[in-house]
Amino acid sequence: MYLRESRRRNKDGTVVSYLQLAHNERHPRTGSPVAKVIHNFGRADLVDRAALRRLVASTPGGWAGPGS
Repeated sequence: MYLRESRRRNKDGTVVSYLQLAHNERHPRTGSPVAKVIHNFGRADLVDRAALRRLVASTPGGWAGPGS
């Protein structure tokens, strides 16, 4: 499991980021890895990123990303 950050651009040009808890699964037919989102945490500027990294690190097989 890992924290995934997705971004989108607003009409005024500002960029908004969202954090998601995700893990990779293999597609049954093609065998290629596909990210499966388990939970959406919301906007990255409104959540405690350090707490989410600790949460992911505490899960079995969890990885909180670089610098954690």
